[in-house]
Amino acid sequence: MGKLLSFVGLVGIVGVLGGGCQRRADRPPAEAKRKAAVSSRPAKPVPPPQARIDSHWDPKTGRGDVRQYFADGSVIRTCFHCRYKGYTGGLVIGNLSGSGSALYPKRPIRGFRRINIFCAQDESIWDRKERAEYSYGWSENFPPKDGGKRLRYRRGRVLEQSATRLVLQSENAGGCYKVTKVAHSERGARWWIIATRVTNRCSHPIDFDLYTGDDPWLGTYKSSDGDVGWTPAGIIRHETALGPGAFTVGGFYDLGNSAVGQRAQRFSNQANFIALDPATPLPDGAYFANRFAHDEREVDPKKALHNKTLTALNLAWKGRRLASGEGFTFAFALGLAQTSTPGATPRAPMIGVKQWSVWRRYLKEGKRGRASSRPEFAAERVVLTLGDRAVNIEGTYYLRNRSQDALSVRVAYPILHGKHRPPPRVVRVDGRDHPVRVVDGKHAEATLQLQIAPRALQRFVIRYRQRHTRRKAAYMVTSARRWPTPITRAKFVVRAPTRLGRLKTSFAPTRREIRGDQQVVTIVRHDFWPDHELVVRW
Repeated sequence: MGKLLSFVGLVGIVGVLGGGCQRRADRPPAEAKRKAAVSSRPAKPVPPPQARIDSHWDPKTGRGDVRQYFADGSVIRTCFHCRYKGYTGGLVIGNLSGSGSALYPKRPIRGFRRINIFCAQDESIWDRKERAEYSYGWSENFPPKDGGKRLRYRRGRVLEQSATRLVLQSENAGGCYKVTKVAHSERGARWWIIATRVTNRCSHPIDFDLYTGDDPWLGTYKSSDGDVGWTPAGIIRHETALGPGAFTVGGFYDLGNSAVGQRAQRFSNQANFIALDPATPLPDGAYFANRFAHDEREVDPKKALHNKTLTALNLAWKGRRLASGEGFTFAFALGLAQTSTPGATPRAPMIGVKQWSVWRRYLKEGKRGRASSRPEFAAERVVLTLGDRAVNIEGTYYLRNRSQDALSVRVAYPILHGKHRPPPRVVRVDGRDHPVRVVDGKHAEATLQLQIAPRALQRFVIRYRQRHTRRKAAYMVTSARRWPTPITRAKFVVRAPTRLGRLKTSFAPTRREIRGDQQVVTIVRHDFWPDHELVVRW
């Protein structure tokens, strides 16, 4: 659906000094102590603990911790700029002489009474014209760690605080940069979603790179010993650079690195994760390295990840330009990943569009950030799997509603067809069949009716199979121009057996890979406004 959608109608992260994690014991948070009552009566049954969120974050200073209590008796404590005087304040994870975020399980996990999840977010804006760094008082992205210009804390708000949800907002500024953040978590959730909008408050354009990452000391506090990386593709044991659009989810895993002779039995088997919002721009690079790397030149695939210096994951959005008043918004979730048998790839928890939509109530998107009464085509990820006689297509699409009203949207989902490429009879939309009708000699379509809540995302998945009699497949993308704005993010993945020969695509590939007997071509575009279709030949 870069093809998509014509709508027809609508109603109305090793700090050795300063602000990083320090090498001093950190005690777990505790409930208020209760006096023991002496009684000859039998003890009454103790009810199970109730899941809840306790916030001690102060919007006046931008500092404080949040403690999440779970029904199984475990606790996660997350610090936003705790203790270290050099911090500016704001919704950036960080602590002095303690974990930025840590799990305190009711019972030890593999002997560990505390699992360090994150140390301190190392986030920096690099102004390309000034050749200067802007940070929140501490970042290992550029030396010195406590150097650079400050993004001073200006104000904060508790946007929502209930038995089930906590939503916080902070604002920092320095130079031409105003940075607004919204942080959100929910009862029972072992994650935070943090959305960030950088706005140009000067009268002239600004050019910058933005880096955010962590060296988490995962598992054992004060040590990166045993930390390896992970993405859905598997475990990362050596320094690795991922190119534009390649990183959507991943993190660190306290497994032990077999590349340096370590065994899993010594470690906690716990992992953290960072997962990108499904409809904001993907990073231009992601780097697992024994340093905070900023490009591929600073990554050596021959080097194993080790704890001699630090082990970091750094995400990069590069070469961004904003005119006066324009903004750049990105968001991700971060927290505790799910693990099973040691060595199996960790998984991020499922986070739905309802949760991804919360920050959108309070933070603008797009360069101008204007509200609109019309739905927008926000993002798509389309996988084309080629065979000798047919192509299987699976598309995941996100529509965005920036208005204050719920929208009902009628969508015409277009399909290219022709003499050697007959249209499918049906497409499956979220598991249900929808008939396809032929519009003319080149186009067919299926009609969908979708509901989008106010200031929210809506996700749907379409699958279909289309036969072909020549060595050519096509997917319609120019219908994206029927929407009011370009697609924020589009990603196309073409898979085919290597025996079919080298694939040729009408859009330049972002990368090519060979995986066994399969070839994979990936195309990533931002602000996608295509003037020709996606055609694949072999």
